[in-house]
Amino acid sequence: MTCEEGRDGTTVTYRERLSPPWWVWTLGALFAGGVGVAYGFALGPVAGMAAATALALGTGLLLVASTVTISVDECVLRVGRARLPVRFAGEVTTLDPEASARARTRDFDPAAFVLLRTWATARSVRVSVADARDPHPFWLVSARDPEALAQAVRAARAGTLGSTQKRSVGRPGAPSGAADPQEHLHSSRETP
Repeated sequence: MTCEEGRDGTTVTYRERLSPPWWVWTLGALFAGGVGVAYGFALGPVAGMAAATALALGTGLLLVASTVTISVDECVLRVGRARLPVRFAGEVTTLDPEASARARTRDFDPAAFVLLRTWATARSVRVSVADARDPHPFWLVSARDPEALAQAVRAARAGTLGSTQKRSVGRPGAPSGAADPQEHLHSSRETP
């Protein structure tokens, strides 16, 4: 398959949803209940129920919104709405909980693309970006199964390197070999 800029592939080889675990939902419910009781004592039971309901709904919406999907197909590593064409994926490294903690604290690089959900998993994957024009030197992404994610990125990269290294992405109507000036903005662009 030919990978076109801005388009995902058709065969998903890895997919994972990082959603909040049960204990985060429980903490949210307990917090909403506690606030409801406090408002109930201060302003009456109707106000307490209204506060607890509003806070529970708001907390639930925030938790659902914090859920992110990670997927790899033959063309793209997608993390949430961010996309990294696999032809620009460099070295892929799995990080255990200790290495992940160092990567997000002592060894943190503010230029990196970071999407961590430490409440879902303490492990992560570091994907170097092999494009000098990209502002992000690497991606640091939480993963429950970092070995499977790393293997999927490596396999997708190996499958696309041969076909895309020799092919230049051109603008419609441009002579062959004319590079698309927007191509280098791939990893920080969010798609609608």
